[in-house]
Amino acid sequence: MLVSGMWVGLVMLVCCSKTWQPLTRPLVAVGRMAFTNYILQTVICTFIFYGHGLGLFGTASRLQQIAIVFAVWGLQLVVSPLWLRSFQFGPLEWLWRSLTYRQFAPLRRRVAGVVPG
Repeated sequence: MLVSGMWVGLVMLVCCSKTWQPLTRPLVAVGRMAFTNYILQTVICTFIFYGHGLGLFGTASRLQQIAIVFAVWGLQLVVSPLWLRSFQFGPLEWLWRSLTYRQFAPLRRRVAGVVPG
């Protein structure tokens, strides 16, 4: 318990530190789009591994599997912050929120001083 508490504290210090902000900002964006990224990972990996895509199930080595994991993570770490520059939510988060509140939530990010039209 003591060691796990230490790790949690260390992670919290890194997350709250201004020094580490350039490295943690992409992780924040991925977290804000968790539902979209989860489904995106599923779609990418089923395309890679199942027969309706590349059909690599059982043929990729461990090293190739690790490379695929890092490629998918890298893609999400790049795409998520880019998406959130223009939009408030990920597409699936927006859909979920709109269905929950039974009205369309605004998706586009509002720019200060600009009237949408």
